Amino acid sequence: MAAPGVSPGLAPAPEALAPVRAGTAALARRLVGLKARILVNTLTRSTWVLVGTVLGAAYFLFLLGLAVVALFLLGRQDLSLVRTVLVLAGTAATLAWWLLPVLAARADATLDPARLALFPLSVGQIQWGQGLGALVGVPGALTTVALLAAAGSWRSSPAALLAAVLCLPLALALLITGSRCVTALATGLGRRRRLTELISLAALVGLVLLGPIFTGLLSGLERLWDRLPQYAGVLAWTPVGAVWAIPADVAAGDWGAAAARLTVTVLTLLALVVLWRVAQERALTSASGGRTAAPRGEGAAGAGLFDRAPRSPWAAVAVRCLVYWFRDPRYAAGLLVIPALVVLVWFSRDPGGGSFFLYALGPLIAALLAYQISGDVSYDNTAVHLHVLSGVRGVHDRAGRVLALVVIAVPLTALGLLLPFAVEGRWELLPGITGTALLALLGGAGLSSVMSARYTYPVAPPGASPLKTPQGFTVLNVLVQFVALGLILVLVLPAAVPLVVQVLTGDVVWGWTALAAGALLGPLLCWGGIVLGGRWFDRRAPELLQEVAQFR
Repeated sequence: MAAPGVSPGLAPAPEALAPVRAGTAALARRLVGLKARILVNTLTRSTWVLVGTVLGAAYFLFLLGLAVVALFLLGRQDLSLVRTVLVLAGTAATLAWWLLPVLAARADATLDPARLALFPLSVGQIQWGQGLGALVGVPGALTTVALLAAAGSWRSSPAALLAAVLCLPLALALLITGSRCVTALATGLGRRRRLTELISLAALVGLVLLGPIFTGLLSGLERLWDRLPQYAGVLAWTPVGAVWAIPADVAAGDWGAAAARLTVTVLTLLALVVLWRVAQERALTSASGGRTAAPRGEGAAGAGLFDRAPRSPWAAVAVRCLVYWFRDPRYAAGLLVIPALVVLVWFSRDPGGGSFFLYALGPLIAALLAYQISGDVSYDNTAVHLHVLSGVRGVHDRAGRVLALVVIAVPLTALGLLLPFAVEGRWELLPGITGTALLALLGGAGLSSVMSARYTYPVAPPGASPLKTPQGFTVLNVLVQFVALGLILVLVLPAAVPLVVQVLTGDVVWGWTALAAGALLGPLLCWGGIVLGGRWFDRRAPELLQEVAQFR
């Protein structure tokens, strides 16, 4: 019977009142469209973001063009060489797709299960959406084009070319499925915060040491050149390398080996899908779990450093920042860069003399640590509301952050200053390099005090991995940070120029001139930055809070 006041002919049919459940393909398409829309909105939200994106796209397209040209030229070589190169490169690409989500702690959080847990979506629908969504973005697009170019490297054999084209979707599915599987597993791993921090920090050190590792590989490549086919033959029977060797087997007419490698690839893909599904179910069921309550009595022993600090706003800010330096993994990542930088400079030095970068280690450490506090407000995230609501003056906020930096940076910079002299001597350069380091530390701290009050850039949110890329991070943010580092180098010139003159002429007077320049200009630039940054902070405190609250 129709509802009162509703004509029987206009009453809705019973099936129309039932909830409409979209199919897996439709919902997956919606998730892909959602990611594409977020990507477009991020890129077009401002003119500068769009300009930075265009510049970054041009750079990556240039690298892609080099890879495509190299793969095209590879197609003119013997098929055995094509097999060796593609198996090694394909294995490296597969491992990169699988391992980077762990090192970056789920850098692509657009379709994170935690964000989709409250929606009526099945695990299979989310899997399809995440898998297809991986193609939306720079990594997916570049990888697809590179795989097409790699398939073209088999053009000297029509059978191998056809096999490569048929294996291309399988290879792409292997990359994406492995990546999403590891990402889902990392969701469970993320609940063990300390373990995640250790992995992320170790990964950061590995990235810094990537230069010496790559140099060592290149130097040993000539000795290993004859063994590369043997290594490729072993990798061709592994889950990460089997799919890349199938076209070579087809070209050689070895159908048994091709079928065996295809079986290895398919079984690997099925195992990844099953493991991904299990990890995804756990991630979805634990996404709404609450945090464990703190043990009773915790914190009853006192406030630690806050009890010993002077009763003033700048001291309170300094103590809070010191706690961050020691306990926040995002700050600890900046400290871990220091020993990694020492190793990098040590291995890049010339044993015969002329170790410029070794003597520049102290100023480099000072400049990097000074730049670190340029993201202090961004790292605070919504905690900066304490400064806004309590009425902390901007000059006290800036002074406290600089004081915490000085406590951390002075001993590390001193070690970087003394190391080259303890190894190679030339103590006559110590005054000039000390003045350069002073100017880099104090002048850089003043510049960072102004920058963090005037400009905020997206950083990893509190509790996240220091390698996580937050939403809204664009190439423009990278360019601004490089400009800030460049300005610190410009500030160092009043001390660096006399130091260079001393090195060229041997006159020690120029070294003492550099020390005087650093000792005089460093504190002036630091205090000027604190005052100017404090004024900007007082003027823009509500806007700063609004900006950093959006970083996720």
